[in-house]
Amino acid sequence: MSCFSGVYQINVRVKEIKKAIEWYKDILGLNVQKDHGKTVVLGQEKGIPVCLIEKDSHLPLPDNLEGTHPVFIISSNSVEYCKQSLMDQGVTVLEGGSEGHFKFRDLDGNLLEAYLPGLYEEDRFKPYR
Repeated sequence: MSCFSGVYQINVRVKEIKKAIEWYKDILGLNVQKDHGKTVVLGQEKGIPVCLIEKDSHLPLPDNLEGTHPVFIISSNSVEYCKQSLMDQGVTVLEGGSEGHFKFRDLDGNLLEAYLPGLYEEDRFKPYR
């Protein structure tokens, strides 16, 4: 049984956030859903959102912040064992993170991310931050 219930969003690293926002709006028809400055979530009424994250072009990205990658939804009923279950199966889970939000790699080394929706907003999820 999977501890994931779907894809939460796709994270995309961009050089210039303002230019990227306009491109995603004009070319792909996406709308800004949340704007946190250097992190902006775009999407449509239905579908998986795209999260643009501005990278500092003067600094190399650490291995856990590279490129474009999907963010999988951790089911709230499996958050207590999801991360450990992946590690028990030999999955490379990157250092840092928490039970409710962490990064890991697939068998080809591709970066993936796991996130429990509501983790930072809901008090009931505090133990998993």
